[in-house]
Amino acid sequence: MIKPSRLRKGDVVGIVAPAGVVDSALLEKGLKRLRALGLNPLLGEHVLSRHRYFAGTDEQRAGDLIAMFKNPEVKGIFCARGGYGGNRLLPWLKPKLIRDHPKIFVGASDLTLLLLY
Repeated sequence: MIKPSRLRKGDVVGIVAPAGVVDSALLEKGLKRLRALGLNPLLGEHVLSRHRYFAGTDEQRAGDLIAMFKNPEVKGIFCARGGYGGNRLLPWLKPKLIRDHPKIFVGASDLTLLLLY
């Protein structure tokens, strides 16, 4: 098992939306809470995008997640919300990329599939 480093005050955490559309007011509340914990949130490019009932196309959502894993400044990745759609990202994800860039990864609901990937 690969164990990423714990988060510390001042760390940058990536915010992605691998599934459903994100409510901007709820997102802002979450960002405020992360900042209160001493973390510095970095939004994925498509967090507030909309494509049907998803937060962007499958490729856009996968691209945001991949970008956060590749970004050396990002120490953890938080999903803005759960819901259906995370499983649709699997064709773009590469296990080696995730193994080579271990990070704390937080999500809920149907995103459990991504957490296990």
